[in-house]
Amino acid sequence: MTWHWLRHANATPLDAVGTPLLTRPHATLLYQGTFQSFVIMFQVHGLTDLLGVPPSEVTNHTYDADAVLGRPIRELEQRLGNCKTFRQRVSVANHFFSERLKHAQAVDRMAFAADQILTASGKLPSAELAGQAGIGVRQFQREFSARFGASPKLFSRIVRFQNALDTKARTSTKSWTDVAYELGYYDQMHMVHDFKEFTGVSPTETLRQVELLYRAQIAAIRAGRAAEHPNMARRFVI
Repeated sequence: MTWHWLRHANATPLDAVGTPLLTRPHATLLYQGTFQSFVIMFQVHGLTDLLGVPPSEVTNHTYDADAVLGRPIRELEQRLGNCKTFRQRVSVANHFFSERLKHAQAVDRMAFAADQILTASGKLPSAELAGQAGIGVRQFQREFSARFGASPKLFSRIVRFQNALDTKARTSTKSWTDVAYELGYYDQMHMVHDFKEFTGVSPTETLRQVELLYRAQIAAIRAGRAAEHPNMARRFVI
């Protein structure tokens, strides 16, 4: 889940948009001119823990952030707009979410399961996750789907797809076949099928779009110069 803050290069505030979990191609955003962008990425249960928004109610929707998150996000947007540098925005966002963490909900068994799926790059079967939760497989699948708006199997596929994209973006030496094998796909065609289902295009075209978004950072990583980019994205996603 991501929250995007944008403004035009002339300092005119443009938009604050929330994009929750997406399980299919959703929309294409086209911008003209030069913009500044500040993106915050949440774990799948992050909006619930920090802002009380149930993921299942917003899955596969894009919305104006303040329409769902209300006054706190409007205030954050104003503070970000007053910042002059990226580091200042990071400081403002860190302070905002640190305050929210004081009132965050405790991590429950479904949130824990989602974290386990992320840690394992989507390679944990539902039976193992259900066992960790102390419930049966069918009950686990029902609870997970109700909580996040996607089945654990679909969520795991999305996580694995995102990891495949991030892995390929970070190296110019691994082939797509190498990536498919590393992430546990049955074969490369199964990976291609997931890319087309989740992005609408091939792995190569998806990578091209990511390279456009993160051009300098990806080039630095591939050349072994990542330390030169203190604002490096932790994961390359689209």
